[in-house]
Amino acid sequence: MPISLAQAHLVAAIGAGGKTTALGRLALAHQQRRVLLTTTTHILPYPSTVCDRLLVNPTPQELAEALAQPGVTCAGSQAEGSKLGSLSPELLELGCQQAQLVLYEADGAKMLPLKLHRSFEPVILPHTDLCLVAAGLSAVDRPVAECVHCYQLCPDWAEHPQHTVDTPDVLFCIQDAMDAGGLPPEKYHILLTQADTPRRQQVAAQLREFLTARGISCTVCP
Repeated sequence: MPISLAQAHLVAAIGAGGKTTALGRLALAHQQRRVLLTTTTHILPYPSTVCDRLLVNPTPQELAEALAQPGVTCAGSQAEGSKLGSLSPELLELGCQQAQLVLYEADGAKMLPLKLHRSFEPVILPHTDLCLVAAGLSAVDRPVAECVHCYQLCPDWAEHPQHTVDTPDVLFCIQDAMDAGGLPPEKYHILLTQADTPRRQQVAAQLREFLTARGISCTVCP
């Protein structure tokens, strides 16, 4: 994934259709550093193929010791079912101080490829250097009711839930994520994921041209 994190310390991922995969790949690409992989909302724990250490409800000493050595530490609080929730503010601050790179998921999408954001999301940490916005192109040509989390937040879609997703609709979801995140445009990098058919690749090319022309960096992923 051609994203430079040379100057980044705090990296968020929002949107839908590839956040977990993107952060996992970035963690592996930087595992020679002290990496904290976490969330400000909820995530499933990352597998051992991604993280070297998994900490659930860690003490400050446990978190500090884990982040004193190179590798990927996945950490969070015990949440409902098998999920991890956010660390406490004090532990998040400690993690940000100890880790060389902090990667965190800042919203949820119920495993759907696109989403719209409610008023309380995403949960972006102060001083975030980069925010990845994922948009899954498997939504293309499908009804919004089947593939857009919280589609009802768009009045037109609430009235017409069988409206099928096309290029402008994906762009609408991307813009919604950027507006909800509240960061300057230069802090965003768009990930157009699931571009694995000619039709989806066509949409990806249209979106990339539009975003690039507006100075927003973008990567297309299969």
